[in-house]
Amino acid sequence: MDHNLNSAAWYSHGNILYSLGHYEGAIAGYDKVLATQSDLYEVWTNRGYALENLSRYKEALASFEQALSIHPEFVLALHGKGIALAKLGSYEEALTSFNKTLKLAPTDPQARYNQGNALARLHRYEEALASFDRVLESNPDDYKAWYSRSKVLTSLDKPHLALASLDKTLAINPFCYYAWNYRGTVLTQTGHYDKAIASFDQSLQCKPNNPDAWYSKARCYALKGNTQLALSYLQRAIKLNPPLYRALAKGDIHFQPLRQTQQLQTLLSK
Repeated sequence: MDHNLNSAAWYSHGNILYSLGHYEGAIAGYDKVLATQSDLYEVWTNRGYALENLSRYKEALASFEQALSIHPEFVLALHGKGIALAKLGSYEEALTSFNKTLKLAPTDPQARYNQGNALARLHRYEEALASFDRVLESNPDDYKAWYSRSKVLTSLDKPHLALASLDKTLAINPFCYYAWNYRGTVLTQTGHYDKAIASFDQSLQCKPNNPDAWYSKARCYALKGNTQLALSYLQRAIKLNPPLYRALAKGDIHFQPLRQTQQLQTLLSK
């Protein structure tokens, strides 16, 4: 970067703060640089990633677009733009950015993974599966790719293959609570309630205050006809997040056999 010593100091300061997770301070440093030299696409890009880490996605998108107006093929800015668009729910546009990223950097595993997630969001499951498989070709130990692959396989109505992918996920990272939870969900869908409950128990060992696992356990026990345990575990879920799990339970057909019980009516009416 061709800029004066003061700008270099602010840029370095911003990068140090970014590396420490102090994103507000990093943005302030980048803004100092850009106030005097607004054509530095690397600074606009780093500023965009700092904003993304603060969940300020519209501002992040504007930063990445500013970087790309200066250097249209800067890979980090293209990728960052795609991430911001995906976070904003604009999956078609996000996919366009990830595709451009991969055209310039075809071996970038994170861009390939994000491409897969965007395709999945667009219900283009076969293409998403191909993206995750490409990630796993280069890094077979990427447990997040195995996990995302399992969700796509479930959407393709291939639960047994989804379970195999989840087993790969958990062999690599046995403490991945959300993979245990999703494994239980797939097993519930296939009618294997006891195995599902065992998976939810594993999830709760990894993360005891995990309302999804308590809620899913309650559903399994309701399906097994065990009213008392179903109500007990549903109460645990509701205690952790009352508005969400009351709303879910009210519309959940799995709790239909319990509808007439006073305990369920009391739980849902508080």
